[in-house]
Amino acid sequence: MSTDEAIRSVGESFDRIAVGARRSTRLAAAALAPDLQPAAWPVFREVATVGRVQASAIVAALGMDKSAVSRHLKDLREHGLVDAERDEQDARVFWITPTPEAVARLARITATQQARLQERFASWDDDDVARFATLLARFSGAPDTD
Repeated sequence: MSTDEAIRSVGESFDRIAVGARRSTRLAAAALAPDLQPAAWPVFREVATVGRVQASAIVAALGMDKSAVSRHLKDLREHGLVDAERDEQDARVFWITPTPEAVARLARITATQQARLQERFASWDDDDVARFATLLARFSGAPDTD
């Protein structure tokens, strides 16, 4: 396969992955709260990953519009998935944290997603999975996983 053909194949594969990622996001958001908008999922994941974060950091991390992040945070608060507390030193600052119930739901969702990936890679040998993980991390700009 030529380099041009390989790159074309990569692009087509990413298109299929994007469809699957949107489906996964919809399922994850629905598992978190049945009527939660899928676009709120990455906002929640950022809060859950960081643990205690300001809305401005979520905007920067996700490259989302500030008003969209605010809307999603409001929705997440209304669903009891995140708390917002004023900073003790600066009342203008709010800290966003995941609720214990949301953390428990996330653990179940993550386990389900992990099981799907395990099933997907079941026929791959361990070296292929490791090589794929390394190449994907390299491509996506993630820190080295070695």
